[in-house]
Amino acid sequence: MIVIKHLIRSVLAGAMVVTASAAPPEASAKVRIRAVLHDPMKPFVEMYVQGATGNLIRLNLAMEGLTKPQIVTCPKGTLQMYSSSTADPAKPLANLLASVAVPAGVKQAIIFIVPAGEKDKPPYKLMVLNDAFDAFGKGESRVINMTSMPLAIMAGEHSKEIAPASIVTVPRVTKVNAMNQAQTIFYHKVDKDWVVLSERPMQYTNTLRNIFLMYLMPNVAEPQIRTLIDTSTGQ
Repeated sequence: MIVIKHLIRSVLAGAMVVTASAAPPEASAKVRIRAVLHDPMKPFVEMYVQGATGNLIRLNLAMEGLTKPQIVTCPKGTLQMYSSSTADPAKPLANLLASVAVPAGVKQAIIFIVPAGEKDKPPYKLMVLNDAFDAFGKGESRVINMTSMPLAIMAGEHSKEIAPASIVTVPRVTKVNAMNQAQTIFYHKVDKDWVVLSERPMQYTNTLRNIFLMYLMPNVAEPQIRTLIDTSTGQ
């Protein structure tokens, strides 16, 4: 009986060790990203991220549209961008351009990059959009508010307010004309009133994903809008 009890204790202890070691905290995450840089003053800036192996690689950037995807490593769930391929991620302050926490469970993302304030450090700010098709479906739209202002959109039958530094989902617009277009109006607040910022017809179909990036430019008081149309068919 003593031997059996000892054996049971040994098995249980072994099971506890196996259970504890089977789910260690994730030290880093691998994320498949596409990037959008909007910096009219420095459109050709070079940025470096940790690649799939952890080594620094050049971030894919494009003059127009979304970039080709690449796998990056996010230590402790944080995506960091550097100004040099020889930067030391353990000592990032000298070369850090931007960093952002990637929400747990996100495996595919679009990263939006815009300049921070003139005297801000690091010099760029980022926002992360879950790029998986079950999170951002075909026919839907997203509004990316990278300003410190409340904004709003009316797209067809949908009206949405967008809080500062946030992302809002616009469901598929179904009230469209024969060309699949609906009037799309963007607003910003002047004092307590909503004022039209921009108005344009946009095409909405079940094969496109529309992205509206709203940002500020130096010495320009009103938010600006950049439209990206994602036609990718698979990820």
